[in-house]
Amino acid sequence: MLKQICDALTALRQYILQTHWSSRGKAYSTHLLTDRIYSGISDDIDRLKELSIGATNDLSIADAESTFKDALAYIRALSENPSVSNTQAMLHTCMQLENAVSNLLQQACEYYSALPAQTPYKAGILNALGDIDEKRLRDIYLIKTELEQ
Repeated sequence: MLKQICDALTALRQYILQTHWSSRGKAYSTHLLTDRIYSGISDDIDRLKELSIGATNDLSIADAESTFKDALAYIRALSENPSVSNTQAMLHTCMQLENAVSNLLQQACEYYSALPAQTPYKAGILNALGDIDEKRLRDIYLIKTELEQ
């Protein structure tokens, strides 16, 4: 489940970066917003991957090829044309990716909350998921506000 969240966050990070690069002219506020979101997502991915590896001793979550392949699948599933350079369309896809991540985070929180208290790293994972979910909700609001302008 943590791998799915990392894959979806990787998709979001890459798409946010593409939106950042494509924002120009009147969309400068989008340029600044996407820059801030991109930086935060990288930290979240790092935190989740480290916790996941620590909790499971499974290094497969760190496999770059698998992560990028699965991240691309998220982008393709949500975007009719992943290479589009229209800022508004790209922000709309970012919003869809944010919602997908948010849904995965909620499912993961429910799953980890139901585990026995002595489960290794349970508290750390739940704290990380809660922090990331809070950031995602804030970023969803900011993207939604940007779309409305």
